[in-house]
Amino acid sequence: MKQDCKTKYPILLAHGLAAPDGGVRHPPWGRVPQLLRDRGAVVYMGGQDAWGSIENGAARLEQVLYRMLQEQDCSRVNIIAHSKGGLEARYLIATLGHGRHVASLTMLSTPNRGSRVAEMLLYARPAVALWARGNDAFWARYGDACPDSLRAGEQLTPAYLARFNRENPDAACVYYQSWGARLGRAHTDGAMLLTRGLFYPAHGDSDGLVTPASARWGRWRGTLEGVSHRQIVDVPRRDTAAFSPPRFFVQLVRELAEMGF
Repeated sequence: MKQDCKTKYPILLAHGLAAPDGGVRHPPWGRVPQLLRDRGAVVYMGGQDAWGSIENGAARLEQVLYRMLQEQDCSRVNIIAHSKGGLEARYLIATLGHGRHVASLTMLSTPNRGSRVAEMLLYARPAVALWARGNDAFWARYGDACPDSLRAGEQLTPAYLARFNRENPDAACVYYQSWGARLGRAHTDGAMLLTRGLFYPAHGDSDGLVTPASARWGRWRGTLEGVSHRQIVDVPRRDTAAFSPPRFFVQLVRELAEMGF
């Protein structure tokens, strides 16, 4: 197997909301971690709670970061983050002060400017709060250390993210890049097609949850067309006519290696 994904710094994969690394039915990242390892990359998983707050997720990433620095005898890492994982990585860099330990942050469909889906769901706050208590109890039994579904949802609203962005500026020593995705008329992910349709009037076109405008941060790499919020990180574990996650990630990591990261 080629060793074309061997980067200078190890890679930390930070998953998004409701997608724990230990998930069996719908694990985040799909075929990607093993593919990258087979091609020379050193890959660690973030291990955040499925339904934790940004602060909680960033604290978990910090633990993994320290382990990577020690085990790999390196000074920095590359972070590739999906959805809310990108916000946790930015908090790790800015608020927790780890810019010197992060060479690059790649964000995939991260709601950097918030999601109207989260905002609109919170209009029904009493019902959402009731659901959140049950969801927290469930995830506390199945792996989450500190589930806080209501807080996690509130932290994805445009109003919250406007304040978050002011309080978590970019670090000059970190290379930031981002991609967004848009389902359009693609019928490749039924669940995300449903959420896109329900919220389209207020939300605009999206990957089912996050618009390209919200995902844009740092060096904007563009919008992946015909790709859902789950497909961008290979949750369904299959290629479509529009998108091959393995091919996308190999190219992404090759570029990081070529840039000296």
